[in-house]
Amino acid sequence: MEHAYAQALWKMIGNGMKAKEAVHALHEMLLRLGRVSLLPKIGRALVSIAMRDEGRSDVVLSIAREKDESRAKKEAEEFLSEMHLDPKGVTVHVDDTLIGGWRVEGRERLVDASFKKYLLEMYNRATGI
Repeated sequence: MEHAYAQALWKMIGNGMKAKEAVHALHEMLLRLGRVSLLPKIGRALVSIAMRDEGRSDVVLSIAREKDESRAKKEAEEFLSEMHLDPKGVTVHVDDTLIGGWRVEGRERLVDASFKKYLLEMYNRATGI
């Protein structure tokens, strides 16, 4: 129940309502329904929703080595522009599991131009997996 209230509150704020006004409206409604005791649970659920959505909006450029950063940003520029992002505003992460190339993850998208991906594809084709 509290998750539904938190989701509604998050949606109200996302649609442009000021947070203070949205919380006040929710509080008034809960008072009328006799459910004010749900407020702490709604608050915790709202925090989890906000953290989940924050993770969705972050865009991470994963690279194999630090020296690959400028080249990876240049190669990923087309995909970043589709996401309406400036390459300078992207978080860069050195991923030890990558052999070379890059990956862009975020906003519910993944663009994988890593050597690891291509090597795994070749291995799977060769072994028939």
